[in-house]
Amino acid sequence: MHAVRRRALPLVLAAAALGALAVALTACGGSGKASPTAAARHTRATRPARSVPPPVAHPPLVAPAHPAPRTLRVPILMYHRVHAYATELTKSLPDLTVEPQVFAAEVAALAHAGYHSVTVAQLFGALFHGAPLPSKPVMLSFDDGYADDVTQILPVLRAHRMTGVFFIITGRFHEAGFVDPAQIRQLDAAGMDVGAHTRDHVDLPGLPAATLQSEIAGSRADLERVLRHPIAAFAYPAGRFDAASVAAVRQAGFALAVTTQPGMQLSAQQPLLLPRVRVGRTTTPAGLLACLQGRGC
Repeated sequence: MHAVRRRALPLVLAAAALGALAVALTACGGSGKASPTAAARHTRATRPARSVPPPVAHPPLVAPAHPAPRTLRVPILMYHRVHAYATELTKSLPDLTVEPQVFAAEVAALAHAGYHSVTVAQLFGALFHGAPLPSKPVMLSFDDGYADDVTQILPVLRAHRMTGVFFIITGRFHEAGFVDPAQIRQLDAAGMDVGAHTRDHVDLPGLPAATLQSEIAGSRADLERVLRHPIAAFAYPAGRFDAASVAAVRQAGFALAVTTQPGMQLSAQQPLLLPRVRVGRTTTPAGLLACLQGRGC
């Protein structure tokens, strides 16, 4: 009897080993390799979470209640469309459309003449706190939020390492020919400034208080939802304003606002009524430089 048991023991052990091997092969999908499902579970369990890049800092710009009586000579150029006028689907006023090749030549002329573009934050710091600006400072502004901002203007600015501020009509986000939220984020990511230009581009003087708030504060809120950082600059539609609309711009939290009034002298006493230099359809690169040099605009 003991001999039989000794002869049977190796057979039992072999059977057990084979059973264990079968179980292992089944768990591995029958091939000796880990099954895709098991491998996926293991990868999900061990793969570190993908880090999200931190957003670029855009601290809010808050004007002091009693600013020093400081003035600066900084031309703020005012553009609208940069487009081949003959191909515009909806014709703008001719003087508001600059041909792309002319715009490119104007920016090249500015760069060659030693002008340096400044951002909203730079202008704010210089105006209110006396922060230094680069030599021959200039700000380039673009009203209305046409798709040209991305297709025509942005490549030229980047080629010359310049920045601009783009004033967006937020009620036109999804209209053909205007920038959409993704393009606004593209401008922002490229280091450009984005400002508000109301929701519906209506004349502000005489509007009821609730409508003023919706157009002004509402447009700021629209952009802040898109960009997730504070918006500091505003442009009055057609440059029209009155005491109530200026008060609404201040109440909405804007630090700077631009008009269409001509001029290059900016005052810390009137940061919500900054003048600009109109760049129209007939402006030439030489004419623009002459204007900035005080030889007629």
